[in-house]
Amino acid sequence: MRLLALACALLVAACSPLAGHLPAKGSATAGSPGPASLQAFVPVAERFVEQHRGLKFKQKVKVTFLSDADFRSRLAATSNIDAPAFATEAKVFEALGLVDGRPDLAKAEQELQGAGVIGFYDPKTKELAVRGVEAKPSVRHVVVHELTHALQDQWFGLDRPPHNDDESDLAFTTLVEGDAVRIENQYIASLSEADRAQAEQTSGSRPPSDVPQVLLELESFPYIVGPPFTQAVVAAGGESRLDKAFTTPPTTTAEVIHPNRFLSGLSVSQVDFPDAGGAVIDKGVIGEFGLDLLLERMGGRGEVNRADAQTIATSWAGDRYVAWEQGSQTCVRTRLQLSGTAATRVLLNALGRFAADHPGTTVEGSAPVLFTACG
Repeated sequence: MRLLALACALLVAACSPLAGHLPAKGSATAGSPGPASLQAFVPVAERFVEQHRGLKFKQKVKVTFLSDADFRSRLAATSNIDAPAFATEAKVFEALGLVDGRPDLAKAEQELQGAGVIGFYDPKTKELAVRGVEAKPSVRHVVVHELTHALQDQWFGLDRPPHNDDESDLAFTTLVEGDAVRIENQYIASLSEADRAQAEQTSGSRPPSDVPQVLLELESFPYIVGPPFTQAVVAAGGESRLDKAFTTPPTTTAEVIHPNRFLSGLSVSQVDFPDAGGAVIDKGVIGEFGLDLLLERMGGRGEVNRADAQTIATSWAGDRYVAWEQGSQTCVRTRLQLSGTAATRVLLNALGRFAADHPGTTVEGSAPVLFTACG
């Protein structure tokens, strides 16, 4: 889904600690009382990031501290939310049963960023912007996170051409955020108990009530799946193996959900785009993560049970979809390949129940399955 690429492009430039923090061993001295200002804390954070990431900064990072109003303005300008693209994805999501109606996803994205982002690193300007000047624990760990992005950018380059018709952007962002959260968690673990409690408050803030659940799941994915993925890569080959992952990154969500698929170089089936029934307004890959989102909603409607949903998702072997407008509706046609005939049978049964609840849905074939839904 193109919104996966849209969301992750924003996240690379505007990172917010959405995931829970994982315990990790940190420096014994880093948790001592911090300096009164963030300006004084930056050199401390740079040394921590260098020590725990195993790389040295090649040049100083420009860090700008902004008032709340100025920060929101800078963030909005940096994100450059593509409202028409978000509107198209709302139509696709409605057809697939991921949302009710066609919510204003661009507006929801803007609200989510304005409420939750404390700092961001912009790989285009090479500048880190932070909301505020006080070196509170709840802000210091964000500085560590964003400085990790700056270090990644200096060594591997984060400003890469977008891939709007596959999962490469989301998979790469999951690697990027997983690495930054990993270092951030090590910093949090190094703090005193009181400071650690304050730092973790940023993860517990509630998002705006009108933000659709699917958007929260999309934005949270890199922060939740990324840390265990990067930890698995480091466990397999140390920091050098992680460095290599930045050079040859994962390209599917299946690889970051199941690190062994990435580490073993397991290939994905080449699936052709299906024919569209009209002028194409969107195309791409649903992927294992997108399939998880679909199955979660199907489970809520009683169209698939949890065990069958897991069988289907973990058997994902490749897909392609196209979308077009048909009167007042949007139609999405997906060609989906699963590994194994048993998983395919489970998928066909689930899609049959989906079709019974969604008039106009068609399900054809078995290897691969051709699935068309309109809404």
